[in-house]
Amino acid sequence: MRCPRCFDDYEPGVTRCASCRLELVPADQLETEDGAPPTPAPARPDPEALTPQHLGRFHPTMATAVLALLEGRGIDTEVTTHDDHTELAVAGTWRDDVRAELVLRWDELLESLDPDEAPGVLATGGHAAGWFDAPLGGYIDRDGKLVVDGPSEDDTDGSRTLGPAMIAGGAILAVSGWQVVELPALVLVGVGLIVLGLFLPR
Repeated sequence: MRCPRCFDDYEPGVTRCASCRLELVPADQLETEDGAPPTPAPARPDPEALTPQHLGRFHPTMATAVLALLEGRGIDTEVTTHDDHTELAVAGTWRDDVRAELVLRWDELLESLDPDEAPGVLATGGHAAGWFDAPLGGYIDRDGKLVVDGPSEDDTDGSRTLGPAMIAGGAILAVSGWQVVELPALVLVGVGLIVLGLFLPR
């Protein structure tokens, strides 16, 4: 089975092209009369790949170094300046590649700083000083590209455990106060934690 637009081959059982999202057809239906393979149709532009996507929040000094790197590559960048940081955005087609390169070369960028500016950047701390929302890890995708994971602040699931933890802690306090130490105040605190934990979003 093959895609009628990009002509990628697929295993039996697959019904749609992963990139074009078109129904697959048997390969013999795509051959031309002279037996030559057909030429692929131009791919549809991906609107998400063309729109600027968040690259990162940087210390103003590091933002200057990152901008110089991007300008050297000929990559258009949107810059938003705030009081304490600078936000950069690049086209979606470049975002993952640029983030991967920055992760790999961040130490080089820090070493290239002016000695007078370096202490201010290094004082920001973190595993990538001067990059406030730096990725924490990465992996190699099927195409062999390094894909970096987003920062932990993007993950909202961490707050979902607070309610159940309060319920469990309240139950332990209530049972301990009732059965072990026979302290009514401890029972009330435990019941209060249970009720509060029930109303927190999960």
